Amino acid sequence: MMRYVATPLLCFTLLIGCSPMIRVDADTYLRNHNQYGAKETIITAELEEVFEHYELLQGKRIEIAAPITHFEERDAPSWYVVFEKDGRKIRGYEDDFMGWVPPDAVYLARWAKKDGGDVIARGKLTPGGMELDQLIYKTLIVNTNTIPT
Repeated sequence: MMRYVATPLLCFTLLIGCSPMIRVDADTYLRNHNQYGAKETIITAELEEVFEHYELLQGKRIEIAAPITHFEERDAPSWYVVFEKDGRKIRGYEDDFMGWVPPDAVYLARWAKKDGGDVIARGKLTPGGMELDQLIYKTLIVNTNTIPT
């Protein structure tokens, strides 16, 4: 009998503890940035907005959409891609890819660079660029925080 009570109680406790991710555009965030203090927030921004407000956005999770103009192949000590749009460039990197880069990340970069389409990149803005969490191009989604076995 205890098993039938404990399982729903555990599930309810886990659901209450999960905080939803808030997605907000850069203009709204910049006007009311104090409102989002401790909340998990993804700020969608154009590259131009990122560079105009770099100090304010630094340390925050951002989402950009831009073409890949350069990427490192598998033999790089630290894997990265360069996003460029309207003359603005930002380096997206993944520290977890030291020495081994998953094939799906390289495939996504090759495909996007060849097509010239916008890649959606999500990650944390740092002084050195953007520490990646996820890359999305058309139907391919690469979670850069998870290295497949």
